[in-house]
Amino acid sequence: MENILNLTIVIPTVGEKSLLEVIKNLNSNISIPKKILVVIYKRNLIKIDKKIKNYDNVEIATTNSPGQVHQRVEGFKLAKTDFVMQLDADCFIDNHSIIEMMDFLKSHDKASVGPCFLDIKNNLPIHKFIDEFKIKRILKNFVLGFPNDNKIMGKVSKSGTNFGVDFNFLKEDIIQVDWIPGGCSMHYKKNLCLKNYFPFEGKAFYEDLIHSKLLIQKNIKLFIIKKAICKTDFPIFPKKFKEFIMYLKSYNYSSKIYNVSIFRKYTCLSLYIMRYIKNQFY
Repeated sequence: MENILNLTIVIPTVGEKSLLEVIKNLNSNISIPKKILVVIYKRNLIKIDKKIKNYDNVEIATTNSPGQVHQRVEGFKLAKTDFVMQLDADCFIDNHSIIEMMDFLKSHDKASVGPCFLDIKNNLPIHKFIDEFKIKRILKNFVLGFPNDNKIMGKVSKSGTNFGVDFNFLKEDIIQVDWIPGGCSMHYKKNLCLKNYFPFEGKAFYEDLIHSKLLIQKNIKLFIIKKAICKTDFPIFPKKFKEFIMYLKSYNYSSKIYNVSIFRKYTCLSLYIMRYIKNQFY
């Protein structure tokens, strides 16, 4: 007999091929979420694999305008369960991890929680703590403004850039952080941000940092737990010019929210431009 979790999972999508597999994965155990809300811009509805309708707990909601964050927020508004998870359409999380995150929140009323992220192709951490190149350590610590040593994990730097959590170097099962990934995190419904906090349409860059800042401003503490694992493709720095411009706009918008100094902002923008140019040749 199925155990229905007091949980809604909100998945914004443009109709990715991986969506059906993500939903299959969520429904592959004896404990399943009460509702999976798939939220899509109405003009993209035709792209969704009709097989997702075979699952009784899946509901499709459409929006009148595009935008990943806009879709997610509209899904938040429709959620009726006590717990709500945001999940991207290419992120895979198992039942054990979902329950670990729910159990954590049950004892932390004013908190949101995320899992550790691994590369789905090789099971290695998305954010690797070890960095053997001294020049990169100098860049992170002095130019970008990250703290030293393993204190970098889960932090947002003085330049408004972020570093995640390396599963292999977590000394405790729980770590309080400055930001939680937008690809997978869980909240109490009562703590959700229900206003569209991202002013751009389409793929959202830096939205997780913006969202995290808003949660902290609401006195919500952010955590990553070691017992929860989410797997996805390793993120690729934008190669298409249009996406790269959106990346820069998103960083510029986020940097204002984090009160980044003019020097650090333009240093960081310069580094992004150099990285983009380099990627065009490799």
